Amino acid sequence: MRKKRMFQKVIGLALTGTMMLSMAACGSESTGSNGGGENVALTLCSADNTFGLSTDADLQQAVEKLLEEKTNIDITSIIPPLGSYNEKLDTMIAGNDVPDVFCVSQAMTRLPNYVVRGKVLALDDYIAKSEKLSKIDDSLYDALRVDGKTYHVPYVYPKVKCLYLRKDIMEKYDINLSHTPTTEEFITELSKLKDTGIIPFSFPKWIDNFQYFFNSFGAYAGIYKNEEGVYVDGFQEPEMYDALAYVKSLYDLGIMDKEFITTENATMREYVYTGKAACDIDYITNYTNYITQSEAAGASTDVFAIYCLMGPNGEGGGLNESVQTSLCISADCKNPEKAIELIETLVMDPEVYPAFWNVGVEGAHYEVDADGYLVPTEKATNSGYAPTYTYLYDSFIDNIETKFKAKKELMDSMESQKTIIEEAQAVKGPKYAIPSGISTTYDEVSASITDQWKAVTSQIILGTVSIEDGMKEYKNFWDSVNGETILKELNGK
Repeated sequence: MRKKRMFQKVIGLALTGTMMLSMAACGSESTGSNGGGENVALTLCSADNTFGLSTDADLQQAVEKLLEEKTNIDITSIIPPLGSYNEKLDTMIAGNDVPDVFCVSQAMTRLPNYVVRGKVLALDDYIAKSEKLSKIDDSLYDALRVDGKTYHVPYVYPKVKCLYLRKDIMEKYDINLSHTPTTEEFITELSKLKDTGIIPFSFPKWIDNFQYFFNSFGAYAGIYKNEEGVYVDGFQEPEMYDALAYVKSLYDLGIMDKEFITTENATMREYVYTGKAACDIDYITNYTNYITQSEAAGASTDVFAIYCLMGPNGEGGGLNESVQTSLCISADCKNPEKAIELIETLVMDPEVYPAFWNVGVEGAHYEVDADGYLVPTEKATNSGYAPTYTYLYDSFIDNIETKFKAKKELMDSMESQKTIIEEAQAVKGPKYAIPSGISTTYDEVSASITDQWKAVTSQIILGTVSIEDGMKEYKNFWDSVNGETILKELNGK
């Protein structure tokens, strides 16, 4: 209900045209307070796809300065590259250099492991005292509670991915696909792009995105509770063989970009923006980006959303990432009250939220031209800055007034964006959370299980191992981490 009111607010503004637009050791000692003296010092760790969507250090510092002004906190920022962020955070946690406030990606898999290792602070009391954070739908806290306690704060509504297909390419090459085509139709229609020089389907190196296709075969990569109420390892269930065979066929037939294993998200999107690729996989909230960025690239088009592919048994669902990214506080943080204030600002402040997660800071990342529109600065443009406007519809904030007018293409696409989000939610695939504290064995190796199935999947698709040999390799790993003990513990046997 809250989201619907937010959409009405955004669309209403569009129609009326009224939009105004360290590494320091964790747990730094407090040297003062808001009321006087020196500011509290905290470390903040987040990947370089935040801090205003720029990898330029000066521009990142502009966002940091805004945060400091808002919170009276001296912030030391740790900003690893997105591609190596998880590994960097794992290293810091293993070395007991946990930042005071840090983002956790792939949170449903990684956060429980950090909690069990005693690295994350329980936030229930702090959230209860925060008027703004306590208003976030409780189901988003439920998704990652460990032993009944909350250790995270989400920053957006649940994430779902679909496929985006350029409409100009659809029309030119007579590609006929519905919002929910079959797996066979997807191959047949995109095969029409053979020998055109256009990549039919651009895919990023993030192997967990293949769950989109696994859903079409009733397969799930990870441990889950089946219809009989029994925990099983989905990667070893029979359905996974057909799912892996399908995604490998996408690669072998040239539907999927042969270079996907090194493709970053930004590159994947650029391929579709420019028309180098016809299709990719992305968040349902990013529809408007394809409209604005394809226009900016001189290859303007609308895009068509494919919510899921229906498999041979009529199964399918969009990629459901649920709570994908969370903000957490170190268990050793000496100033948790200020840390929760920093998180509240990142999630709920109507000026900081768009600056940190989307458009950056005026005067650094962008200027407002004479007509009231956002124009990236030369420094930002040279750093690869590409502002997005998803904050207009995916945040928990009731009212955001920008300092610039949204461009006509964006506002014209807002109603379609609303429709895509609503329709995709109706056909999203499953996402299972395994409760921590039941199987100590699982809690210790959960991240390794995820890493292993992703490694095997990539080997199978690239053809370095057969499906049979890849599954044997995975089974050997499963045995080495006492996988059957994990299932027995989860099933209470």
